[in-house]
Formats: sequence, C-alpha cells, structure tokens
Amino acid sequence: MTGPVTRKAASPSRFDRMVDRLIDIDGEGYGDERERSVLLEANAVGLTVGILASLAAGLVLALLGYLLAPFLLVLLAVLPAGLAATHYARRRHVDPMELADRAGARSTRVLTVVLGAAVVLIFAAMAVTVFSGEPVISVPLDRPRDGFAGGLVQGGVVGGLLGGLATIVGGLVSVARSRRTS
Repeated sequence: MTGPVTRKAASPSRFDRMVDRLIDIDGEGYGDERERSVLLEANAVGLTVGILASLAAGLVLALLGYLLAPFLLVLLAVLPAGLAATHYARRRHVDPMELADRAGARSTRVLTVVLGAAVVLIFAAMAVTVFSGEPVISVPLDRPRDGFAGGLVQGGVVGGLLGGLATIVGGLVSVARSRRTS
C-alpha cells in the first residue's frame, strides 16, 4: 500500500506550470468532487477514443501503402499522451503501473493488448508495402479538384478552417469574459 496521494508536486516544474496554465485543473470549471471525477473520467474516455481513432486511421493509411503518415500517427497517438500522463502522475507521487498491477486492472490489460495489436497490424501492413513494393489495398488516389467530389473536398477544407478559427475566437472570448467576472 502506498502513502497518501498528493495533488501537487513539491516544487512545480515547467511541465506543471504549463499544465496548470492550459488545463487549470484546480479551477472552478471542474465543479464539485463528483462532477470533477466524472469530467476527468470523460476526458480519459475521450483521449482513449482519440488514440484508437488515430491508430485506425494509421491502419487505413498503411493498408493503402503510405509509410510516413501511419508511422507518425502511431508515434503521435501513443507516445505524448502516455509519457505526459505517466510524468504527471509520478510528479504527484502516484505510480500508474503500480496501481494497475495492484488492482489487476483487466481493462488496462485489454486496452494494452488492443493498442499493441493495432500497432502490429499497422507495421505489418507497412512491411508488405516495403518488401513487396505494392500496398495491401490498391486504390486510385487522385486529388479531386472538379465536380461534386472536388466541391466536397474544398468545402471540407474551408469549413474546417472556419470551424477552427471560430473555436479559437470563442475560446478567447470565453477567457476574456471569465477574467472580467473574476
């Protein structure tokens, strides 16, 4: 059994200050203890789904014969989240691996196997392309510029840019509004 869990590290590192600034984990936006717990669980679910979606996209791209994009998706989907979460927990004197071992967490083992299998499938599909010179699935991938498909692509790009900008503006307005009221 380990000692009491502390919320803050002894002396805040740059990482701790960045996390506090970006996430404001002790802020009022997390509500009471129950709301905070549910919101943090929801964030963990969202992160897990995001990682699995990135790996699924990497697998599709690997099957189509791409090599760099799947590699980057695997690297960026798994490493930053895993390293940041482990570092954050350990700075607060919590060892995630010890918790999983102690609890015998079946869900952690299942997720580990699923993530490992996805990575193996991605790199196996990439190996087929590397050693055979052909993708597992051959599909003509011309960039649509005209007609209905071209319009869909152009509309998606413009919509994504405008949606991203609207999100940034909305976030800045929300920050400014909260600063005025506090």
